[in-house]
Amino acid sequence: MTANPLRKAAQLLVLGLTMGLIGAPVAQAQIEFVGEANVLTDLSMPFPPGCISLTLPQRPNNADSVLFEGAFDVPSIGADRANAEVGVTIWRMGCHDEGFSVIMVRLDLLSRGGDVLIPQLYAEPGLVPTGRVPMHVAQLLRSPATGLVGATGEVLSRDGEAFLLAVNPLALDSGRLFTPTDYNDLMSLEFYWGDYNVAAPLYEPIVLDEYSPRLDPPQFERMPLHGRLSGKYTFAGLPSAGLALSIAEQPDDSNFVFAIFFTYLDGEPFWIAGNTGGETPGASAVTMAMQRLSGGQFINQPGSYSDEADVLRETIGEMTLEALDCNRIALTYNFDDAGFGSGRLVGERLVRIAGYDCNPWR
Repeated sequence: MTANPLRKAAQLLVLGLTMGLIGAPVAQAQIEFVGEANVLTDLSMPFPPGCISLTLPQRPNNADSVLFEGAFDVPSIGADRANAEVGVTIWRMGCHDEGFSVIMVRLDLLSRGGDVLIPQLYAEPGLVPTGRVPMHVAQLLRSPATGLVGATGEVLSRDGEAFLLAVNPLALDSGRLFTPTDYNDLMSLEFYWGDYNVAAPLYEPIVLDEYSPRLDPPQFERMPLHGRLSGKYTFAGLPSAGLALSIAEQPDDSNFVFAIFFTYLDGEPFWIAGNTGGETPGASAVTMAMQRLSGGQFINQPGSYSDEADVLRETIGEMTLEALDCNRIALTYNFDDAGFGSGRLVGERLVRIAGYDCNPWR
């Protein structure tokens, strides 16, 4: 079956609208989302990108969170009939940010024989009225950082694969916007192979239930640490002090964590610093040795210290960092051996990284 003519014509319109929106300085005002939206990277992601680490879960770990499980008869590449079968599992995963979830879609090639293409998806808030089709283009993402670039049209792996479901907020027919609230509410989702093969059957949209914190808990007990948590954090009761945190996602997929805590000692500004080596992606906490540095001079005193050996490094204890959600970091420290005590602090994000937000919808 060929594509719906209205939807095919509207695809050209929405492409122009999207490109204009990305380049327009008033784009955020035009889309009336609650909170700050980064239109360069988060326009098509109604879930918080930082809800999940870059390594995606491949299957649900909670049967109650499954929204749909079934199979579609579809044509393999070049076939003139629906000679292949694709299994589809859809589940919701709660985010550590209250009130947000992410929808996961897993595709499995159940039949032997030819390859099958990953379908185009369309979404709509609520139920689709009789005689209409969903009009928001949806994307299957392999990473929360890929924006509008999804896996649609690629060959489905014979081993199967899970994806994040993103939805373009702009409708193909200039209709209702698709917001993060719609994403967490009841919605309709259509799988469509008709763009690739006229033999593809037309399936009715699947209705996905709304997000339930009880049924859809986070797939990880604690939020994974990743680069979107980088930023500056302040702590209640500690004025003009705070944590500068950088989590670098390295080419080998390991994470390098660098932390500087700015505080005071005997009434004078004082900072301690620490870093890790290659941390395994998905780790929810990291512990690092913290060093007190001395021996240097001010920047306008060249020659007063000539190389790294002139800077004295004294390890004063350990600090453990754990993400509570996209905007809160728990910091546990033990500086007892150095006489500075131990304790636990919770930091609130002060500065977020533009273009790489953890949760742009808050």
